Amino acid sequence: MELTKEQAVSLVELHGGNVSKAAEAAMMARTTFRRILEKPDEIEISPVPDDDIPVEELIEQRKRKFEYRKNYEAARKLIPVKVKLAGPIGILHFGDPHVDDDGTDIVALENHMKLTRETEGLFAGNIGDTTNNWIGRLARLYGEQTTSTDQAWKLAEWFIRGVDWLYIIAGNHDLWSGSGDPIKWMAKYAGHPYTPSEVRMEFQFPKGEPVRLNARHDFTGHSIWNPAHGVSKALQMGARDHIAICGHKHKSGYAVLKDANTGMIMHAIQVGSYKVYDRFAMERGFRDQSLGPACITTINPALPDNNADKIKVWWTPEEGAEFLTWQRNRT
Repeated sequence: MELTKEQAVSLVELHGGNVSKAAEAAMMARTTFRRILEKPDEIEISPVPDDDIPVEELIEQRKRKFEYRKNYEAARKLIPVKVKLAGPIGILHFGDPHVDDDGTDIVALENHMKLTRETEGLFAGNIGDTTNNWIGRLARLYGEQTTSTDQAWKLAEWFIRGVDWLYIIAGNHDLWSGSGDPIKWMAKYAGHPYTPSEVRMEFQFPKGEPVRLNARHDFTGHSIWNPAHGVSKALQMGARDHIAICGHKHKSGYAVLKDANTGMIMHAIQVGSYKVYDRFAMERGFRDQSLGPACITTINPALPDNNADKIKVWWTPEEGAEFLTWQRNRT
């Protein structure tokens, strides 16, 4: 391989300007080496700058990004919620909405939205999967529903803006959008909290002990004997929260548990879906195990943690709202 002029210059610099030693290092005659060294430049190419930021600046960016992420994760580990309203409150937990699906009970969804707006002390939570959001090979399923993708996002925006949300969780269908998730931006500009997969909150009341809620799109774990197995397992093997609730599986289950160490009563809830008629469930032969598309949890902060009536679960939201109104009026 022939020595280039640039290589020859480098060798001379390496040997302190001594051409003889540079030629010797290149294992060639001094005259041949000097001829290469003194070869006139035929062209001069202007240097092209790097197309990206220097590595030093990149490292500083990574450090700042990690700090942002660390602060975010620390803040969402247990989000404080200061309840300024005196007395009992309720949360209407909307099961998987799938607002654009032909099998979704949009009437029930609309009625429950109205219920949260008209009932004092009743807040709302979205357990995730706001739309079908079919992607990849599943995008063919848009051919089996009458709602187009554009119409699906219109319905999603109507739903997100129509309720003052306590929490909105991104379910697996929502997360399929990746970093360009439209629900994230709808929630942001509507002023609602939106978190991927999980939200954990601590309600701090004017009077009474705090109440913790752990809402996830899904808790891992299955059992043919207990639809609420995953969420029950999370309470018994993980953090002790007063309410743990999830959706995703389009079925319902409920278990009341007691922490042997503290005496705290814990409620494990698996909520159903507004997608009542599901072709996939029919094909697989899944049994109807839904108690309803939503549920209400009422919380009476005046009662101690070991009182089983501190928190009640209502599978008919209208009944739960009526109870909450009665409970608030008597306190």
